[in-house]
Amino acid sequence: MATNDESELDQDVAEVRRRVEALANDMRGLGMDLRVSAEEYGPERDFDGTITRTITFSFKIAQQDD
Repeated sequence: MATNDESELDQDVAEVRRRVEALANDMRGLGMDLRVSAEEYGPERDFDGTITRTITFSFKIAQQDD
């Protein structure tokens, strides 16, 4: 994305978050004890003017001892 329009980037980030949450819900539906956390960094502007954000998702899957 080589524009200054951060609103488009905001929409893209929201869509990524929505899809990750949908994936997590699917996995929970399989009976997994799953927690998802996210860390977001940015926005940053690259040398060519591209605005980027970094989002790190962590999945924690638990299994209870019987």
